[in-house]
Amino acid sequence: MVQKGLTFIIGGTKSGKSAFAEDLFSRDERICYVATGVSEHPDTEMQLRIKRHQARRSAKWQTAEQFKNLDKLVMNNQLDGYLIDDLTMMVTNLFYQRILTQTKSEQLDDYLMSIGWEKLGELSDEILNAVKRLLAAQLATKQKMVIVSDEVGLGVVPATKQTRILRDLYGQANQLVAKAAEQAYFVISGLPQKLK
Repeated sequence: MVQKGLTFIIGGTKSGKSAFAEDLFSRDERICYVATGVSEHPDTEMQLRIKRHQARRSAKWQTAEQFKNLDKLVMNNQLDGYLIDDLTMMVTNLFYQRILTQTKSEQLDDYLMSIGWEKLGELSDEILNAVKRLLAAQLATKQKMVIVSDEVGLGVVPATKQTRILRDLYGQANQLVAKAAEQAYFVISGLPQKLK
């Protein structure tokens, strides 16, 4: 059972991190499950994943499907706790939302190759500030919160600038949350390893 404060859970794809995060809460608690994997045009496989996740949740839990303004959600809704699943998708969606206001999706790689480090720094700051605001909201409200994220730093260096930028953003966001968390776990093949 998770205690008050912030708990960070990180792991690889299909490591069991989401199921472990859900098990940290009582099925009787009033929990807001924040699903950040919002897509306007989800494919069939993604719909199936979403349904599997929903089936595991308690009927008493509410779901918020959003990746923006999570700090406002936490500040405005005093519940028993929040489960943010996951930080990686939050960062991804914030990144593409911002970039696609500047260019079309088919020109994304060309656009990223053309912008300089200063503009990339501004984009990174904007996204990481959203993470900082979420952490500040948790601290201000003293809400019980679990944040789930993907560990992306154990693989090879990505081949494209787009994926390198995202990989770096994921790593920076993970470090912010890990530093702020009272408890942290690394989940490997369904086995949670306590980090702090």
